[in-house]
Amino acid sequence: MAQEAVDIENRPEELFKLPNYGCLPSGRFQIDLNGALGDFLGHDLFDLDGNQPIEGNILKLTGGLINVNPSYEAIEFYRERGDDFQMINVVVCCYAFEERDGQLFGLPYHVSLRPAQKRGLPSSVGVDWIDKIDLERILDGNPHYMGFNPFSNAFGLYCVGEGMPVNEQMCSDVIGFVYNTYFLASKYDKSDVLDPGLCTSLLGESKTLLNDYRKFRFSRYFKPFDNIEPVKIWGCDSPIELFLLQAMHSFGLKPTIQTHILTDGTIFPTLQTMWEGGVRTKALSKTITEADFYFAKQRVAIFVDSVAHHSSEEAIAKDKAIDEKLEAIGIRSIRISGPDIMNSPIACAQYVFDIIEN
Repeated sequence: MAQEAVDIENRPEELFKLPNYGCLPSGRFQIDLNGALGDFLGHDLFDLDGNQPIEGNILKLTGGLINVNPSYEAIEFYRERGDDFQMINVVVCCYAFEERDGQLFGLPYHVSLRPAQKRGLPSSVGVDWIDKIDLERILDGNPHYMGFNPFSNAFGLYCVGEGMPVNEQMCSDVIGFVYNTYFLASKYDKSDVLDPGLCTSLLGESKTLLNDYRKFRFSRYFKPFDNIEPVKIWGCDSPIELFLLQAMHSFGLKPTIQTHILTDGTIFPTLQTMWEGGVRTKALSKTITEADFYFAKQRVAIFVDSVAHHSSEEAIAKDKAIDEKLEAIGIRSIRISGPDIMNSPIACAQYVFDIIEN
């Protein structure tokens, strides 16, 4: 059962000394999504608005033009087909805020999809509702979730209002910012779905890469929700990873989050960067590991080892084998235990900083 406004538990006290940790900054800010995820995935998420997915038959009815608000012809097409629509929010959580050239930016650590819900179940709206609502203004009022814990099913309180209120009782990393919203048609024709031109242009002429990309879109963006469990798109997997990330940022360190390292030494932060590099999804079978954090210039992989998953003899042997494989391709492994992070994330970040700087 989903809970409302549940904070991340057992926060290390020293993190509350960091700027904008205990509450949001009072000024305006932008979310630097492309800087964290790369242009491909950033553009992909930016295109998730209006009615989705885009279908060829609808494009023909509208003379090749698709707007956020569906045309009369599109509405009638949906009505005749009997579609209803799930409202799905692209939710971004930030671990820190930094100023660049006078502009404040939020730095993402997690991106997920969350359906609108009613009484604990995904809700849908009909064609008439879509026809009456101005979808171009669906993000007016800065919609957000207060108490959005991405490591549980706690979605918090859905709020809309001018500006972004500062709640001094709620840490900034559990504010779930609605980056985009789209309405998933219930009866779309999979064989007629079109691909966004900007992203497909990055893949070149490869039909196999395009097929991998399409599979991802159907399995993530266009799969109807049958419960309100969020779908993770990218980001940290645990609170202790987040705590270390926040502490590292206080030292000016900004590693890549969740990076695939393959046996041939190639490094891919996301599936999208694999495809851009001409590498198919099946190459993941050659993955040595997925580092929690990675410093590309220094070729240093950081692993956050929880007691639950890294204490047994079998787990220790597995971690050692991974470290040896990484060393063989010129990557240094740094392992930091969960208890050490809970005791002092700042000390752990200092340890990483000293290694990176030297």
